[in-house]
This record gives sequence, C-alpha cells and structure tokens, in this order.
Amino acid sequence: MSNGDATIPAGDLGAGRQYHRGALNDEEAPLARSALLVLAIAALPLTPAAVRASNCNGTQTGMAPLTALGAGTYQGYEGGLYPGGSNARPFAHDVAGVAIADAITPIDTAGVASATGRIVMISIGMSNTTQEFSTFVPLANADGLRNPRVQVIDCALGGQTAALIKNPAYAYWDTVRARLHAHGSAPRQVQIAWIKEANATPTTGFPAATLTLMEDEGSVVRTLKSLFPNVRIAYLSSRIYAGYATSALNPEPYAYESGFAVKWLIEGQIAGADSLNFDPAKGAVHAPWLAWGPYMWADGLNPRPGDGLTWICSDFQSSDGTHPAAGARQKVSNMLLDFLHNDRTAQPWYLASAAAAPAPERDPVRLGVAPNPSSGSVELAIATVRGEPWRLEVLDITGRRVRMLETGVGDGARHVLRWDGRDERGARAPAGVYMVQFASAGHADIRRLAVLGRR
Repeated sequence: MSNGDATIPAGDLGAGRQYHRGALNDEEAPLARSALLVLAIAALPLTPAAVRASNCNGTQTGMAPLTALGAGTYQGYEGGLYPGGSNARPFAHDVAGVAIADAITPIDTAGVASATGRIVMISIGMSNTTQEFSTFVPLANADGLRNPRVQVIDCALGGQTAALIKNPAYAYWDTVRARLHAHGSAPRQVQIAWIKEANATPTTGFPAATLTLMEDEGSVVRTLKSLFPNVRIAYLSSRIYAGYATSALNPEPYAYESGFAVKWLIEGQIAGADSLNFDPAKGAVHAPWLAWGPYMWADGLNPRPGDGLTWICSDFQSSDGTHPAAGARQKVSNMLLDFLHNDRTAQPWYLASAAAAPAPERDPVRLGVAPNPSSGSVELAIATVRGEPWRLEVLDITGRRVRMLETGVGDGARHVLRWDGRDERGARAPAGVYMVQFASAGHADIRRLAVLGRR
C-alpha cells in the first residue's frame, strides 16, 4: 500500500474499530449513513424517455481487474481480493471457513438437524442478481456433482439496493420469506447466501461512494444474520462490467469500484471488526463468515489475465447496456457453479461426495470455427439441443451484429453451416477480428475469428 499510515473509518463495520487501507481524509471517508435516503434505486424500470440503446463502443476502460492488479494500486488503493494484494484468503480466515463448511449439515425448517432436511442456499440482491441466479438455479439442479440435499433458491429482487435492504423492516425481506415458503423452506433453514449488491446513481466518486456501499453491505450482512439466524456463510461478489451502460444506474467506474467495497468489507471482518464477528468464541455473533464468491469483472473485450474472461456488448440488454442478457447470465452462472465445485469452503456441503469429487467437467464444445484465421469462407459446426431454439450470428469486435446466419429449433444433431464473409447487405466484411456466437436457451458459445485480407 502506498500510504499505509492512513485509515478507512470502520463506520458501519464496527464500534470504533479502524483498519489500515490507504490514504483518506475526513471528507473522503464519511461515517455511517444510517439515515441515507436513496431516491433512485438500481434496476427499477427506466421511464421511456430515459432509455437509450447500449453503448457498444465502450469496449474497455483500461482499468485492471482486482485479481490482476494485485499489489499494484488504483488511485492509491491496493488491489487483490484479500489483504496484501493477494487473491488467496489469509490462512486463519480460510481455516475458519473450512471448519464452518465441514459443520454444515441438512436441517429442517425449524433449523434442527435432520437427515431429510435441506442445505438451503439463497441469493440476496438486486435485478442483476436475480437475473443471474435464476439462470444458475436450473444449472445447479441439473448438476450431477451437487449434494441432493442442497436446495438453491433465488431470493434477489429488482430495485433492491444495499441502501434499502440494510433495513431489516424493509419490504424486500417479506419477499425473501415468501419465496422461501413457496419452495417449502423457511428462514431458519437458510445456511448459505450469495450476495451481489450496488447502490443507485452514485455521484460522489471514489472512494466516497465505495465507502458508502461498503457500509451499507456491512449492514446487509448483519440484517441477514438477524433475520436468518442459521446462515453460516455469505459469499460476496461485485458487479460485472458496465462499460456498455447508457443509464446512470451504476456505470463505470462505479461497477469496477464496487469490488473495493466487497474487498474492504471482508478485510474488516478479517481485521476483527466487532460488528462483523462470526465466531461465538470471540463474543456476540453479528454476521456470517464472509468471503469472496466469484470475482466477475473483466475489462470489456480486454481478456482478463489468467482465464481470458471478456464481456461483449451483446452480453447485456440492448436497452441500457447495464442488465445482463442471456450471454452474461450464463457466464455468471458458470462462474458460480465452478466456484462451488472448487472452493474449499463450498465443497464439503455442496458436493455429493467432496472426498471423491473429480475435476469439474466443462460444458461440451457446441461451436467450432474453421479455418481460423480465414481469408475466405468459414465453416461453423454447431451442436444443437433437441427442442431448444437457437441462433448463429457474427458480431464485430464491439458486439454489433454483422450477419445473422441462421436460426432454428434444435434436433439434437450436429450441423455444419458456412459464412461467406459477407455482412447483412451482402458486402464483404473488412479484415479484422469478429465474434461468432451460437446461442440457445440458457447457453451461449462465442469464438473469436480473425478475418484476413482477401487473396
């Protein structure tokens, strides 16, 4: 850290505690805003006059994902998901989380251990969260590695920002209880939560808006623990890319900076903030054990170091470039499933047999592109799923459609189609990089294609 002698005020984190994380002055680091009224909330439907098509030119920001930033800094603040610029949980915090995970067993709706009970995992958050988790639910239900006693229930809801749902009396929590009951569950049966939150129309910049979000999310995890007393683990994620956004709901760089809110909140628990205590041996318990779930931000079309993650314009709803379309929902769902398969604090309760768990199988390749690079026509091999509507299209590097090649309904067979290198008007596409996308219900495969100059 470039300025290790300054502190982030704990605010809602704990009574009077502080921990060192970069240079802030009193104006930059406001204390808890318990009376904050947010007039415009994230993900509420925009009025027709406010809706604008997504900005497909916003292909990158130049900012480094926290996982790639590491010990480097963003405006003086260290990267990495955890303290010290690391992406790995500190040893003691990891050991505590694994011990908690090992102790999670099925319980009934009264919270009593039962062989016929359930291990309930819920989502908490806003519209992006429910759109993504509702795609994840059928994926998890069909997962052959999942412990059959695990039940995943989407409890996120559009418009529910952290500033609102931190209040335990807010109507959102009635919706959560109603969704649990509709699935035959109850508040005392919830043991795991995935939380993804933001605040609406932030204007105060960094780090002020980020500190506000951190404080609000700190209140959210305490509210969660008070209303669902058996919740043991909460995985937190920050927002996906928002460079294509044209609404003021939560554009860049606020989406990127929300990662620091999650990072600082978890660091507060690791540092021992009283109001985030999860260990009964250390006093009153106010929060579940906190850790990162999947970190999902990548800089648009700039492949993320390590895994190559990118976000293209068509991953997002064309109306605002903010909310996830089918492509983004599937990417998030796959990342969440991969996390549950591989994280040490998820394997003991999520996997049917953690001791014998094989490496997770990836989705079968359903799109092939050859030759690549190409200076002429291209063969595109697709594997369809019976009964699923599908489409095959070519996009330019900004995510704009160049050519809709074909649509249909899957027959379960493999087909080979051809792109002649022409756009919708019949003109030859210029040399460059293109995206070939094969999409069907709940699935999207994308391959990059380099088109060379014509011979």
